Amino acid sequence: MRTKLLGLALCGAFATTAQAEGLGVYINGGTTGFGLGLAGPLTEGVTGRLGFATWKKTMTESDNDGNYKLDLKLQTVHMLADWYPFDGAFRTTLGLIANGNKATLAATPNASGKLVFDGVEYDATDVGSYTGEMTFKSTAPYLGIGWGNPVAKNKTWGFVTDIGVMFQGAPQVTSTVTCSQAAIDAGVCTDLQNDVAASTAKLAEDTKDFKYWPVISIGLSYNF
Repeated sequence: MRTKLLGLALCGAFATTAQAEGLGVYINGGTTGFGLGLAGPLTEGVTGRLGFATWKKTMTESDNDGNYKLDLKLQTVHMLADWYPFDGAFRTTLGLIANGNKATLAATPNASGKLVFDGVEYDATDVGSYTGEMTFKSTAPYLGIGWGNPVAKNKTWGFVTDIGVMFQGAPQVTSTVTCSQAAIDAGVCTDLQNDVAASTAKLAEDTKDFKYWPVISIGLSYNF
């Protein structure tokens, strides 16, 4: 709800000030993916930006524990306010980011037909399926600095750069494993589920520092 309200407020501010100073658009790329956005003046020395960025990649890896397929998706909506303290290109930025970043992991047996969870080997016939997912808070505060003003007077084309931090919180790591009928018959289903839970807890501990996501981007702007 807070994200929607901020977005509506920014759009309303753009609409009321656009007649006086115009609007700017920009495209950029960086650690949040590739994106585009709209910029408009809010008050004297302060502009607002509403942008979207996305990027997807699939990676595969094999080791003694199994074969893994990782689907990584970066997807964010940025609602930012830029303050230009020196009437130049330098700015400080505050805002909120609607955070849809997540990673999904699927595992299949290694060459010897095994899957390893928390150091314990299981036969492929014991595991029906395994998936894991890492997600973050849906709304993240943002703090940063940058250069470039997409709505600067008497300027059409320009460069925009952002350097900052998205405070997305420690990742929420979940795993789902299904036991095969063979595992149930052999009485190892509970052990399998417990070992998966233990490995998930270790992964959550190992990735807790991802609560701070660095934001670095560079792009090109155009002022109408």
